[in-house]
Amino acid sequence: MRNLIVALLILSSFTSFSQTRLAVDAGYKVYYQQTSFETDDYKIYIEDGISTEAWAKCKIRIFNKTNDFLIFKPTDLTFKIGDNILPGMDKQVIVFPNDEATRVVDVKNKNSQYDKITIEIKNLYRIPANTPIIKTDDFNIPPTVKEFKTGDFNCTLKSAAIKTDKTLLKFVCVYEGDNIGILTPSQIVAQMPNKQENPNINRNKGNLLEKGKSDDFFVEFKELKGSGNMQREPFKLIWNGTFKESKSETIGGGKATMEVDNVKSAEKNK
Repeated sequence: MRNLIVALLILSSFTSFSQTRLAVDAGYKVYYQQTSFETDDYKIYIEDGISTEAWAKCKIRIFNKTNDFLIFKPTDLTFKIGDNILPGMDKQVIVFPNDEATRVVDVKNKNSQYDKITIEIKNLYRIPANTPIIKTDDFNIPPTVKEFKTGDFNCTLKSAAIKTDKTLLKFVCVYEGDNIGILTPSQIVAQMPNKQENPNINRNKGNLLEKGKSDDFFVEFKELKGSGNMQREPFKLIWNGTFKESKSETIGGGKATMEVDNVKSAEKNK
């Protein structure tokens, strides 16, 4: 009796994870239910799954539970459709600390209309954010130089529009180090002629840069009453924690199976 129960459990497990090709027309779109998996570092939602005779896709939504950055690379994702295991393709996604980000990933595959599709993500990458600040010299406005180097960042002032009521600056920075450059322009403040600090109102979240990669960003300041005239009096940019460097740590992924949503599929294919 015990052996029979074990055999039935094994058969049940095999049946629950097996995939069956659906007997539908080539133009029929199969819609799937949302699924998810999570670790201590993140939760991943697999949403908006669709397949046709020629392709399959889904949206990956990642919630970052940590105070560090996460990177998701679609090339580390596979679709298991029938006997085929197909890698995803697209640009990497940066998930900022305690934030979320999404990416739609699709694959081309003949005969993708199955009742179940398994999505597996091999790895994600964690970039510790609590690393030392790269100390950077103040930047004079009006500018006395247009190019500067700080740590392994090479930066250039591309444009400057300096007015009494608003100043708008555009920079481009290239990271030339061997690790990961962390660029956070929201940390910049202007030190006004009377020494008051005026925050950058352009809330650019920033970027992570690998060796040789660049990013451009705007810095914007509104007039701060009583602090001096930006157009007529010199002031300085204070970089604070704009520039940092960190290293990538590989963390484990996981997998989940999308199951067909029969009701939604029938409704959408009317």
